[in-house]
This record gives sequence, C-alpha cells and structure tokens, in this order.
Amino acid sequence: MTDMLDFSQVTIRNSPDVRGWPVTAKLTKLELRPDGAHVEFDKQNDPGSWPDVPFGAGTIQYTLWIVLNINGQWFAMGGIEFWRGLDANGGGPANFAANWYYDANRWAPMTGHQPAPGESVGFLVTAGDCRNLGGAIKVQERSQVVVVPFPSGNGPQTYTFADAPPVPTPVPTPVPPAPEDVLTHLLDVADQIVAELQLTVDAVNGLNTRIDALKASGVKVHF
Repeated sequence: MTDMLDFSQVTIRNSPDVRGWPVTAKLTKLELRPDGAHVEFDKQNDPGSWPDVPFGAGTIQYTLWIVLNINGQWFAMGGIEFWRGLDANGGGPANFAANWYYDANRWAPMTGHQPAPGESVGFLVTAGDCRNLGGAIKVQERSQVVVVPFPSGNGPQTYTFADAPPVPTPVPTPVPPAPEDVLTHLLDVADQIVAELQLTVDAVNGLNTRIDALKASGVKVHF
C-alpha cells in the first residue's frame, strides 16, 4: 500500500500529525455522494477492525481526511468523523469547503478552498477521532493516501483502489557466446579429434609392427 503523494511533505492543520503513523489499512473504495462521503477499507469491520473511541455520549471509529493542494503546497486535515456502521457523512462534495474546513482559526489556508472539478484531491482514513487536536485515539494507524480527480457538482462519483499487480520476475535472456568463444570451442573440438585420430594411427602402426614381427618369425598371418 503506497501513498499516491509524498505525505511527509504535507502540512497538517488542527489534527494530529499522522504522517509517521504506520499504514496498516488498505483503502479500497471512496464514493463522493450527494448525502456524503462513503469509504471502504479492510480495518473497517471485524475481525481486526479499528477500535471505537469515546466521543460525547457515543463513540467514533475512524476519521476521513482530505488533502488539498493550495498554491503548490499540500495541506491536510481530519475532515469527517465516522462512528461504526455509519454509511456516509460530510454532505455532498460541492459543499466540502463549507462543511469540512470552514473555520480559518483551525484550518487556514484550506478555509474557503472549494476544489474545482478535475482538481487532484487526496483522501485517507485514520483510526480514532482526528478532526481536532486532542481527540481520542487508541491506535495510531492509517490507510494509504489516495489522490483522485474531484467530481463536478455533488456527484455521485466512485473511485476504487486495488493493489498494483505484482511485478513479474524477469526471465534472463540467453546471451549468445562471443565470436572468440565459439572459435575457441571449435579449436578445442578439433584438437580432441586430432588427438583421437593420432591414437588410432598409433594403434594401427603398432599392429603392423607386430604383424611384421610374426611374419619374420615364420608365422603365417591370415586376414
């Protein structure tokens, strides 16, 4: 799970500095709907889900963040809190500036920046209540940061994020031997053939010598 931008260079506004938190959750789906943002990730439901933390009379399970590029610099804030089982929250994307980061004392310079259609905007989820500093947190874990083109109007717009396909192990390409290697091999073979022929010649000469000796001794030799 790899961040789609350099999260270490993002400025956090009025939320915990989660840049160093380990990425333990995979964000697989983001839907920006007229009724709010909907997310799906693998630490959302049991078994192994992020724990609930206290919030007022209830609990919060996770926070959906938004990451904006303003004048060439990325800024992020914990935008919307979700309790366990909440399907969507935060209102339609056309009103994110009004609903998510409206207070300049907490979220400037993000305040008032409504993303344009097609603008690159980042999102991630973190465990616990991270909308403001001091929110309850039990585990310091987050998802990868995803970057999507912002929709026009109130959507709906669905984005899905799958693991990158595994990179296949390259098969080494056979390297043909260099010309000098081929020549060396041929010369070695020729030397071996010559050596075997010489052994044959020596054997024939030895046989002829023995035959001549037998003839000289009066032994009749027949072939």
